[in-house]
Amino acid sequence: MKRINSLSTKIVLSFTIISIFIILTIFIVLEKINKEAFYNIEIEKANIIARTIEPLIALNIYLDMDYKVKQITKQLIENPNILSVEIKKENNIIVSAKSEEFTNNKQTFFKINKIIHEPNSSKKLAVLTIIYSNKTYVELTDKYTKITIGLLIFLIIVFVLLVLYIKKLLSPLRKISKSLKSYSPNMKIDFPFIEQKNEIGLISNALSNMQDKISQYAKKQENINIFLEEQVHNKTQELRIQLFTDDLTKLPNRLSLIENVTQVENGSLLIVNIDDFKEINDFFGHVAGDKILIELSKNINNICSHKDDVILGRLSGDEFAILFIKKPSLKDFLEIANNLISYIEEMLFSYEENKISIGVTIGGAYDVDGALLEKADIALKLAKKQKKSFLLYDNNLNIEEQYKNNREWIHKLKKAMSKDNIVPYFQPIYDNTTGRIASAECLIRLIDDENNVISPLYFLDISKRVRLYSDLTKLMIKKSCQYFETLDCSFSVNISVEDMLDENMLDYIKMTIKEHNVATRIIFEILESEGIENYEEVSKFIDEMKLLGCKIAIDDFGSGYSNFEHLFKLNIDFIKIDGSLIKNIDTDVNAQIVIETIVSFANKLNILTIAEYVHNESIHKKVIELKIDRSQGFYLAKPQEKMNM
Repeated sequence: MKRINSLSTKIVLSFTIISIFIILTIFIVLEKINKEAFYNIEIEKANIIARTIEPLIALNIYLDMDYKVKQITKQLIENPNILSVEIKKENNIIVSAKSEEFTNNKQTFFKINKIIHEPNSSKKLAVLTIIYSNKTYVELTDKYTKITIGLLIFLIIVFVLLVLYIKKLLSPLRKISKSLKSYSPNMKIDFPFIEQKNEIGLISNALSNMQDKISQYAKKQENINIFLEEQVHNKTQELRIQLFTDDLTKLPNRLSLIENVTQVENGSLLIVNIDDFKEINDFFGHVAGDKILIELSKNINNICSHKDDVILGRLSGDEFAILFIKKPSLKDFLEIANNLISYIEEMLFSYEENKISIGVTIGGAYDVDGALLEKADIALKLAKKQKKSFLLYDNNLNIEEQYKNNREWIHKLKKAMSKDNIVPYFQPIYDNTTGRIASAECLIRLIDDENNVISPLYFLDISKRVRLYSDLTKLMIKKSCQYFETLDCSFSVNISVEDMLDENMLDYIKMTIKEHNVATRIIFEILESEGIENYEEVSKFIDEMKLLGCKIAIDDFGSGYSNFEHLFKLNIDFIKIDGSLIKNIDTDVNAQIVIETIVSFANKLNILTIAEYVHNESIHKKVIELKIDRSQGFYLAKPQEKMNM
């Protein structure tokens, strides 16, 4: 069905629908009202007749003058509108008379029932039933219907003529709108009806004048657009240069390099990173650092300028990239990288009266399938980690697999924290004299989606890299204190020197141990290898905890280069002897000598000793023989979800 878009058509159609609706509504309402009125009039006539003769019939029945009743009935039947009269007394018909029309069932009728009472009494004598013809009602309604239909036809004719007249009045608007349908500023329209002295003429004149102004404006706008396009093009070129150029060195920047790398099908890449560039900025200032970057970029550019297939760019603050669009031989590629390292290390940069030398680390990507930038960056990071000057990316390094694994563990860790699936497990520590549990170490565990219990070996180092370690520490302290709040047992939690130097962490620890009233039962285990030599700050933490009643232990004592100076300078309650000494103590004589020294030294300082990694009976016996105070290990008890006291 074609959609109606013409305004004039919409006006006429709307007028038509509304008018038809109004006329039909009036017709139906009047029809119903008048028919009901006619009906009520005829019913009232019949009721009047019944009410009029009722007293007379009542008197004759009361006086047992039945013949009089029959005379009255006969007179009623003579009325052409009365088809039947019937009088019943106690369900017996006294009188019954019917007209010929009623007998032949030729007419429809109204039925009137009237109760006849005794004269001057409410006692029921009989029932009068009158069948009254509705012939007059039908004639009246037929006559009215014909008049109404005639009037309706007349109104429809008037309405059709009115619609045609309105359509004729609106036809000029349709012609004007048709002219405007395909209008554009570049074409001239001759509007009709301009000469008419009415509203249509005014509209046509106004549109014609408007067309002239639009045409003039369009020409001006076209000239402006041409000018603006030229300006936009020039500005775009400037912005593109700015977007893809490094402000300091005027080399292509990271965005430009990324674009170039994606267009290279068989290239290679070197990323050059200045070693310890932050220290140069901190010591000599950013002006000196910027000068070094500018001079270095010029020197590297001079080396590469004779090659048309090489692009030098600056990736970030202290990193440059050399993109080989046409891949040289592997021998030449490695030679370029090594020569570049030697060349840069021989440079001396002058700033004021200072001579500054720099070193660089280079990561390379040569024979790789795409992702040159990412793989060269991976090689650079690994070279930094391994303290090498140059490293070429190799698929056999499985670096990407390591990165993927790290990302997965970061996701698992964050998910476990959000679901409150970081929990403490408890490993009892036994008194070697009594054989009873003396305390328990709280060990962090991660519960994954499959309900597996994961060791911190997989996620603790990663938590430090993504700055979640302190959050894990707080979780362990909170949950451990909650668990032991109602248990009569000492417990230990691990804490790093970094945590001890954090004022917020210190406040959190104080608040938590006071909230759960565990200050006299909590033991903080400090790793000996993690900056414990920062005695002033560590001592401050220990002293504050001691004031609250807490105890302190040095964990993994004896690992690496142990320093007995810790025991003099720090107020320690326990030494946990490292598992590397304990695990072979039953057969390793040297380990026994070291442990004897530690135990003897600790006894003189009133420090209790704890043996870690007690994993079999032989070691346990040796630990007791060497007079170590307490033992911890799988032989005695594994870490468990709940303490079995």
